[in-house]
Amino acid sequence: MMLRIKEITIFREQQETQHNPCFILLSLLPNLSIYSFLLLTPQSPFNLLRFFLPLLGKFGFKFRCFSSKTCTHIAVNNHSMYWLNRLWFGSTTRATENMDSSIAQGPDDDRPASLQQLAQFGAGCFWSVELAFQRLPGVTKTEVGYSQGLLHNPTYADVCSGTTRHSEVVRVHYDPKECSYESLLDAFWARHDPTSPNRQGNDVGTQYRSGIYYYTPEQEKAARESLEQQQKKLNRKIVTEILPAKKFYIAEEYHQQYLEKGGRFGFKQSSSKGCNDPIRCYG
Repeated sequence: MMLRIKEITIFREQQETQHNPCFILLSLLPNLSIYSFLLLTPQSPFNLLRFFLPLLGKFGFKFRCFSSKTCTHIAVNNHSMYWLNRLWFGSTTRATENMDSSIAQGPDDDRPASLQQLAQFGAGCFWSVELAFQRLPGVTKTEVGYSQGLLHNPTYADVCSGTTRHSEVVRVHYDPKECSYESLLDAFWARHDPTSPNRQGNDVGTQYRSGIYYYTPEQEKAARESLEQQQKKLNRKIVTEILPAKKFYIAEEYHQQYLEKGGRFGFKQSSSKGCNDPIRCYG
């Protein structure tokens, strides 16, 4: 089994199906509308939870069982899984094996196409942030991935463990003749709450921190001036970090253009230039 913060992808071996596995539906708060799932089998490390379900119910947990024959890919609530990870129910990571900060903390040395420039932004879950940038005229390509961390070649599960210090970022390729860097900054500020440290909505964790990661001195100057202007509009202190762009690790393919492709619920959202349709964060 492989656990992820936003999704659980379950790999079932034949012997597991012979032992009647079940999905346990957990909600850390009674009013949550999206739940977290764990796969339990007799050999599962989570199997002890079977004995604690009555106790969990007293603390506001909700649970139901599903046949393993009916589900193999299930949506998960970010906030619930964040705390499950903190309680050691989340996925294990390769952090101790692959922690090479000299590589991960190096500069992003990828090069854009001719006459293009790069920009990097972290503003919470990268799914909706990417769609906002996709819609901007002059943006020619977007990629979601991980940066600013200590682990070389991180996976989504690694980043969601909260131990690698990566941020979920969108790397934007843009034509400066058609899209100014200031336009990208405007979209960045409009897409999230820059006063919320390590959290956007129900997404909690250091990977959701607000950040502008610059490639040139001109980008840095524009970012700092933009932050000053934004601060004048807000009563709370902006916590956005402004740092040099570091090595960019592209995220798994299913994350790329996630909402455009249909997201969690299969409803495609337009990435057409200039589109103003409301963005549904998870699809």
